[in-house]
Amino acid sequence: MTRPALFVVKATIAPELEAAFNQWYDTVRSKEAAQVPGCLGMRRYAALPLESAHAGSEPWQYMVCYEVDSEASLQAFVRSDTLQAMTRDYNDRFGGAGDRARLAYRQIYP
Repeated sequence: MTRPALFVVKATIAPELEAAFNQWYDTVRSKEAAQVPGCLGMRRYAALPLESAHAGSEPWQYMVCYEVDSEASLQAFVRSDTLQAMTRDYNDRFGGAGDRARLAYRQIYP
């Protein structure tokens, strides 16, 4: 059975670029993601502080999740010229203004 997978990017951004970062992600990056073969959608999140004994520590301000139709599509995307171009564009606009981490997940349930 083929299950969806996630490509997750977590990021911090300098306060002086935060508005431009959010506007760019919501307008430019979202359109690029829609063109990636197998991409089912993109969702963005901002970190929330939790006041709970169960809360962990989150060093990242933002997280974007790209859902793709399969692990094979995810692997093709991370090796693609498209992702290289997307990364260059990000670096040109925001490189040095924050940090990023990229992670991948396969759906295991349901």
